[in-house]
Amino acid sequence: MRLKFNRAAFLVTTLMGLSSAAALAEPLPLVMPEAAFGALPRITGDTLIQRLMDQYSTIRIQLAESAECLPPDTPLLVFRPGLRLSTPEGRTLGVLAVPVASGQTLSHQAEMAEIANPDKSGVAWMRLQSQQQEVMRSDSVMTRAEAKTYAPPLCKPLPLAERTTSQVMAIVSQTNRLASGGDLLAVSGGCAAGLTRNDSASVFDDNPAINRSQTPGHRVGNAIVIASYPDTAIIRIQQIIEAVQPGNLVRLSHTKTQP
Repeated sequence: MRLKFNRAAFLVTTLMGLSSAAALAEPLPLVMPEAAFGALPRITGDTLIQRLMDQYSTIRIQLAESAECLPPDTPLLVFRPGLRLSTPEGRTLGVLAVPVASGQTLSHQAEMAEIANPDKSGVAWMRLQSQQQEVMRSDSVMTRAEAKTYAPPLCKPLPLAERTTSQVMAIVSQTNRLASGGDLLAVSGGCAAGLTRNDSASVFDDNPAINRSQTPGHRVGNAIVIASYPDTAIIRIQQIIEAVQPGNLVRLSHTKTQP
């Protein structure tokens, strides 16, 4: 018996697979010391003197005084400073470095052909290759190796009695104070609150539930941990009943993983 090839179904399946792969590769915000972020090389413009820069723009980078020259063809990530994160008690945890775009420094041949003064010290040039937002002057640049040094560490499981309280500190993926399904949230506690990323194949995950702080028994929605630091974590909302707001409580809830 011959099987009929369903071209439409094949295309849908392929697109879904590509979408899933893109989601897995999605760059995530980093939490890093504010002083370290402030010392990063900055974007000062492009060859066309535009305020906003789009894909394939050739961008000028002002290197920090202590920074080494960036070799040709070096992969780079562009970040924009986000909110300063503080615990409910007022202790500063760091600043959110929000991913904006990626690219790489020009090859030696391209730099000689396109740049009027390619040998100027303290300056590097990059070409954008992909972006989540338009790049702006004053955005900061890191090599991929530098970005890895600020990647979330592995958390050790903590007994329930040793876990701290976690609250929503900021909505990462929006500019307003409300959040809906799929949005990213920065929450306090992190590893210390038992908010560890679950990469197991179990059908159950210890996913955090989001509750109204005024009424702890009233659940607003569920989320999944995508990055966890010692004192903070980034979570993604999966299901939502009401808009999430800063100050909402975040508690682990043993729930079945959705297929």
